[in-house]
Amino acid sequence: MRMLDTQVLVHMQSGRRPAPIQGAIASVAAKEFLIAYGNKSDRERYYPSPAMSWRHSPVALADAAGRARHVARRKSAERLIIDLPDQKETVIEFSNRTFAKIVNDRRLDAFDAAIAGLAREEQRGLRSRLSFLVEHSVQCFALEEQALAFGLDILAELLTSHAPKANFLNTLRDTLILGVAVKHGIPLQTEDKLLGKLAAARFGVNLFNEGEDIIVDFGTATSTF
Repeated sequence: MRMLDTQVLVHMQSGRRPAPIQGAIASVAAKEFLIAYGNKSDRERYYPSPAMSWRHSPVALADAAGRARHVARRKSAERLIIDLPDQKETVIEFSNRTFAKIVNDRRLDAFDAAIAGLAREEQRGLRSRLSFLVEHSVQCFALEEQALAFGLDILAELLTSHAPKANFLNTLRDTLILGVAVKHGIPLQTEDKLLGKLAAARFGVNLFNEGEDIIVDFGTATSTF
């Protein structure tokens, strides 16, 4: 199994990389790929209903009270709250377990209900992206507390010697994806050579080149996580 970062996944869907075989993604990458993140650190563009509500028809939840439903889903979404010392705004990660369940259980109906408030053309594009994950049996691993801690540790180390990307949240999410890979010991395929070098230094892992990508092999780690 190999964990794919978001840009690699985009290339695979577009045909610029071979389709995934035994592919895995972090829920953070799933949310990036499915364009759930917006411009605000404490809001997302849409929120799937919690899995416990799926015993009812998820499609029925996409009713006419769109704005009220959106707010209700945000309030009921599971969340991880991230307060970073040098950042003015709190970062909230919503619905990671729910996104992982949607991908792993192939619940396109629950996803359709979540994105029902978006423009129809965008809904079709996002559904195509989820279908790509489902058709290639990509397994999704949720961001949870331990992976979050790994990711934040990696982020702190990165910021001691390198500037973040122009959008700081992109750097944060890169390290959270790496944190999920670390937690589960799954090799990570990424274009981000800086992230790979950081992981090699921090965890004593080997890096392998594969075309334009590098593979961060946690099976060769020489330090404990």
